[in-house]
Amino acid sequence: MTSGRSDLDVVTAALAALPPVGYGWTDEMHDLYERFQREPDLALPQEYRQKFESQRERQRLSASAHEAWWSLKKRREAGGLGRAERAEAAELAERCVHAGLVAYEAVHFLHRLGRPEGEEVLLRLVTDLSVDKYVRAEARGWLIRLRRPDYDARARASVEGEEPLLPEAVRVLPVSGPTGWGWDGVQETPESIDRARRVLEALLPAERLTWPEPPPEWSGRDDEDDDEEPEWLTVRIVQRGLMPYPRLVTRERMTELRRECELLGLDVSAEDFVERWVSRIGMWIAGGTLDWIARLDIERTADVTPWAMDLAALYMERDAGAEDAVKLLNFMDDEPHSREVLTRLAGNTSLRPEVRSWVKNALH
Repeated sequence: MTSGRSDLDVVTAALAALPPVGYGWTDEMHDLYERFQREPDLALPQEYRQKFESQRERQRLSASAHEAWWSLKKRREAGGLGRAERAEAAELAERCVHAGLVAYEAVHFLHRLGRPEGEEVLLRLVTDLSVDKYVRAEARGWLIRLRRPDYDARARASVEGEEPLLPEAVRVLPVSGPTGWGWDGVQETPESIDRARRVLEALLPAERLTWPEPPPEWSGRDDEDDDEEPEWLTVRIVQRGLMPYPRLVTRERMTELRRECELLGLDVSAEDFVERWVSRIGMWIAGGTLDWIARLDIERTADVTPWAMDLAALYMERDAGAEDAVKLLNFMDDEPHSREVLTRLAGNTSLRPEVRSWVKNALH
């Protein structure tokens, strides 16, 4: 492993010699460039030759910079970078991101560099719109990892004196797993079934939601590009860090969540942030509750008939947890009342087309 000083010099030299980015590449040019790499003496128009030679030089410099960052990461992990070297490395990493020189490797190094130098640069990058959006997303992911201990510490803090935003029936939910939203492992007793009913009644919106809520986990099936996670998912990750249990969903912590999202470069200005995210959390908890009821042992069906089917219908009509509600009705379709509810919903033209499609599929 080389010295930290020599690695920094390699990155500095690569930045100084880096040719400008070549734009306007076509598929044909990419194919031709691959031939050029195999056949350097290939006859080419002068414009192509200059572009290809410039690209080859960028690749050579990128390779040397990549090795230097890898070496610097190892040295940082071993505690071998002094304060001055850390500050210089942070500045060089930021320059690499702006120059498009092994930007992802530079961002990863900033995470390894840690606080304060690495975090300070990452906080600038995630809000800098001149940085490629995919690189910003990568920087945001590493920044969240770096700040996670802060979230964990806040989650351990008492809620005394804070304003709760979820109904009491929800705040005292039995929790399972680190996220606290599911019912996995909760025993099927009359008490837990009654608690599930009270949760669903408490969370049922008074009127139809103006926006259908996303699922609690992203499956890549939404309207967003398959290779680009929606911003709400990042908010969800931070929210679960700060508020892993329903009792922690307070106005004070929601304010902190919004402030943190702004620091992370997320756009939270176009919505009533607190109201919308409390609604989302509530619908995710309701969805998990509906799913738990749907999976009850068959001998427990009588304990939830007809109230669970009727509540599922209300959730669907109010566009809240609709997918889990129709699953409940589908899983219990041997129960006549469940079939009656599905049949009635199939004729409800006020339901979103997607929800009506789920209903019709459940009837077949």
